[in-house]
Amino acid sequence: MNNYKFLIAVIFSLLFVLPVFSQKRDMKKADEALNIGEYKLAYELYEKAYEKLSDKDVKAEVAFNLGECARIMMDERKAAKWYKKAVRGNINNPKAYLYYADALKMLEKYEDAKEQYKKYKNLVPDDSRGRNGVESCEFAIEWVNNPTRYIVEETDDINSNSADFRPSFGKSRSELYFTSNRESANGKNVSNITGESFSDIFVARKDRKGKWSVPVPVEGNVNSEGSEGAAIIINDGAVMYFSMCKQTEGANMGCKIYKSKTNAGGWSDPQLVELVGDSSVSMGHPAVSNDEMIMYFVSDSIPGVKGRGGKDIWIVKRSTPNSAWGKPENAGSKINTKGDEKFPFIRANGELYFSSDGHPGMGGLDIFKAVKNETVWEVENMKYPINSSKDDFGICFYEDKKTGYFSSKRDKKINIYSFDMPEMIFTMRGLVKNSAANAPLPDADVKLTSPSGHELEVKSASDGAFRFNLHPNTDYSVIGSKEKYLSAIVDRSTKGLKKSKEFDVILELSPYGGGKRFELPNIEYDLAKTTLRPESMISLDELVKTLTVNSHITIELAANTDYRGGDDYNQTLSEGRANSVIQYLILKGIKEDRLTAVGNGEKKPKEITNQTKNGRKILSSYRFLKHGNVLTEEFINNLEDEEQKEICHQLNRRTEFRVLRDDYGINAVKFGGGN
Repeated sequence: MNNYKFLIAVIFSLLFVLPVFSQKRDMKKADEALNIGEYKLAYELYEKAYEKLSDKDVKAEVAFNLGECARIMMDERKAAKWYKKAVRGNINNPKAYLYYADALKMLEKYEDAKEQYKKYKNLVPDDSRGRNGVESCEFAIEWVNNPTRYIVEETDDINSNSADFRPSFGKSRSELYFTSNRESANGKNVSNITGESFSDIFVARKDRKGKWSVPVPVEGNVNSEGSEGAAIIINDGAVMYFSMCKQTEGANMGCKIYKSKTNAGGWSDPQLVELVGDSSVSMGHPAVSNDEMIMYFVSDSIPGVKGRGGKDIWIVKRSTPNSAWGKPENAGSKINTKGDEKFPFIRANGELYFSSDGHPGMGGLDIFKAVKNETVWEVENMKYPINSSKDDFGICFYEDKKTGYFSSKRDKKINIYSFDMPEMIFTMRGLVKNSAANAPLPDADVKLTSPSGHELEVKSASDGAFRFNLHPNTDYSVIGSKEKYLSAIVDRSTKGLKKSKEFDVILELSPYGGGKRFELPNIEYDLAKTTLRPESMISLDELVKTLTVNSHITIELAANTDYRGGDDYNQTLSEGRANSVIQYLILKGIKEDRLTAVGNGEKKPKEITNQTKNGRKILSSYRFLKHGNVLTEEFINNLEDEEQKEICHQLNRRTEFRVLRDDYGINAVKFGGGN
């Protein structure tokens, strides 16, 4: 009986011990898979073990590892799910908050992501990724609301239901190489790293109608049962550099860079590119200059050279196309971050393009442009719509054009997209008007000028209209002229504009016959003095512009006072003020013999007329004044309202000019044909 009880006890103990043993075994296998980079296998093992765990701290650690596997396999939804569990389990690992925020950003949950970035920033204040993350969420919203001019379209002819990425032009714009793990790829096994089938290098060719052919694996000996891709084609399609990743049973052999050349049978046997002596170093994503003297590539570490964290971009150079490559150098802190930098691309003009999740971006990998200013890289996010909240990477440009292809996971799976930036169009649409009649002025001369010497000249149409096409990054002046009218000038500029624009311009030409007087607004003097006040300069500078563009006229400049003060005092004061204006104009470059100063004192009170400007009555706010009123001393004294009296005194205190001659100097025949 005792033996029977003992047997029962042993059986019950085994029921508890065996599951624990099995659980530990699965965890050990998962840890081993994670350590050697077999993330797909590790994910499956951790997920199986997670539901059987009871210890809260252990569950949080396993949840974090599951998030890591999902993140590296580019599944942001699963990553967000597991990092959230890790954070809720109060895991003692700040990176859980950082990577959770990254996943939320890729899901466009920007406000939630900002909260997690702030938590990470509080936990690790010295790490810029917390601050950059908060900024990224704010940038992303702004960039979507204010997109760049790039037009992005999915390349349906090339894409499949599998992953298609890292495009590269071949020997022409009509030949496109790319990486794909579609069914026609040689590699049939599933990678324990990504969980995807092994990839091959494919090529598609465009026919005369602009339609891409069905992509096919490249001919020759490049593709194997392993995983090939991230190819760059140079020397007019004669040379290919690419990555090859090998995996044997239970072991990830890492990736290396290979070179192949075209021959009669397609592409030659791949030749290993020796960059470092250590065979354990994994590297890929080559970008090679057309002369094969400079190469950028990606690796997480190079023996003897300090990296920046995550995957970095490295540079190697050599003296001749056939000599050995020099020692790899890190591209530096302006390019590399604590995150991952991948998929470099070199343009013929020296610009470097790459993808990063460490620089401020919209989510996942963003594509960045880097320009070297002497010895320092200046890095700029390419913004929306090139970038999205998902992974965007592997860009290529066609020659020096603003067109090309890139890959993106913005539509659930990785696809290839085309991009093109249409030329900016700038136009000027204008109207010449008779300012006195507020009516269109036909048959006026309109001249467009720029400092670069660009000039165009047209006549205004019967409705006063005119139109010019403009160049980008150019300052312009447009001048309207007609006989017996004051010419008008307007300045516009296309410098700094990022989008096409049509400028609307009105040139108001004022007839000056019959001794017509033009009042200068906002001309102010110190009290009881002839000194001009600073606020007068704006109006006088406009007069300088008028006299400059109407270089054929001479003017009489008259100052007027109100009735307060004696006659002689007001006369002297007005003459002094008129001379102050004349001296200002001379200082601004207007010749003295074009200017005549007159002081009217209080002798010429203002007459109210229904003058208009831009269709509105100038004196519309002074309802107590009527057309034809002359603001004499008697008229003002008969007003009962003190405020109305002060308005009339103010209107009398004015500075105005009239044209005396229009045949001044060597410019007697002015632009527009007047004499």
